[in-house]
Amino acid sequence: MTGDTKPTVFEVRDGRFKRDDNASITAEGRPHPVADDLYVDDQTISIESDHLVKEIDKIRGKLAYTVDYSVSADGNTLTWHVASYTSPDGNAARSETVQRRVGPAKKGAHLLTGTWKRVSVTADARNDWILKLEGKRFSQRTNGGSGYDAIIGGPPVRLNGDNSGVRAQITRPRPDLIVETDFAAKGTVDDTFSMQLMPDGKSIRVTGTYGPDKRPTAFTMHKQAD
Repeated sequence: MTGDTKPTVFEVRDGRFKRDDNASITAEGRPHPVADDLYVDDQTISIESDHLVKEIDKIRGKLAYTVDYSVSADGNTLTWHVASYTSPDGNAARSETVQRRVGPAKKGAHLLTGTWKRVSVTADARNDWILKLEGKRFSQRTNGGSGYDAIIGGPPVRLNGDNSGVRAQITRPRPDLIVETDFAAKGTVDDTFSMQLMPDGKSIRVTGTYGPDKRPTAFTMHKQAD
């Protein structure tokens, strides 16, 4: 996966936790309300040790995510272990993100404090995309049921397993290309993804933009055995 990925900035000091532009919250292991986030409305942060911080996210009373932020012994590598419980079947889809520290650690702060640049992302098979194209019908699903079923050229449809209310609209500009446009609940375009089948028939090149600042991303999907 390639793309213009912004570094992640953490500030964990004096019993408080802050990530990027999110509001600072007390990290004492008790739930706190989260405002202005369509995916999470309740968050619990626990400082387990000098090298480990744990996060529990809920929405509308249901568990959404758990995150373990684990800093290496030398303080220069951060590994996020994420479990997402947002799929319709409620089972966890797990991923691991590895980041490297940018710049020196801050004196007097928790080791998680600092700026981190992504190195790699690894996801389990429950995150795999299951694609189906039958006539004018196209679907993108995971084993847990997340995803959508859409009519090509039809109206936007809801993404199951997405708590923010995003809807996806599908077009097919040419036989080897599917384009997905994701609309936020308020109607603005969130993301766009172009899925192009490669000549080998066994891989799909995905390019697109995501987020409010339309950052580019690209990755290749490889067909697995049925």
